[in-house]
Amino acid sequence: MSTKPDSQRMPKLAPNPALKFWREVGQNLVNESIKSTEDAGRQVIVAAGILEGLYFHAITYTNLRGGLTGWQLGVYLIPIVCWLASLCAALLIFFPHRYDVNINSSDACKQIYEDITRHKLARFQIAAIFLGLGILGLVPALALYLIN
Repeated sequence: MSTKPDSQRMPKLAPNPALKFWREVGQNLVNESIKSTEDAGRQVIVAAGILEGLYFHAITYTNLRGGLTGWQLGVYLIPIVCWLASLCAALLIFFPHRYDVNINSSDACKQIYEDITRHKLARFQIAAIFLGLGILGLVPALALYLIN
């Protein structure tokens, strides 16, 4: 029994529902982080593939064959090279890596999970950068086409 009178005891505080909500949100973010990165990687693969196909067909059906000098050819190849690099980086998101997991250690499991998410996110960021660079590379290619 407590030696303090009832008037001096600390009142029990009701759990804050907002704290519980944000804790659940945080757990869901951790649980879904790898899946969401892989989904974004799939979207980059689709976008880069569509852009590359459309660009390739646009170049194929123009009268540019044989009439390009070195630097002009480079301007037209920049988007294709960037989108191929984007595809490669996005595909690397899905390549598994061998991890030796000590399932009895929560710290080791946490470290491996963080390594996996960090590597997948870095590869996604590289893929997204090259996708954007390929889109930006369309500007000089389009300008060169309109000038000629």
